[in-house]
Amino acid sequence: MLKDDPVIDQIRAARSLISARFNHDPKRIVEYYIKFQERYKNRLVNLAEFEKADHQESSVLNEAV
Repeated sequence: MLKDDPVIDQIRAARSLISARFNHDPKRIVEYYIKFQERYKNRLVNLAEFEKADHQESSVLNEAV
């Protein structure tokens, strides 16, 4: 088991506070996160695009060798 990590502890504390805000109702928590994600979508990383770009870069590098 990993040792205590202060950053993970802070994340868990924040998630607990958010959950409590919605009386630990999973439906309301998910609705909150969906709205939050929509509000800050410009800050999210699209992993599919990232992996595609990484794959294209790898292909170009392999062709050069």
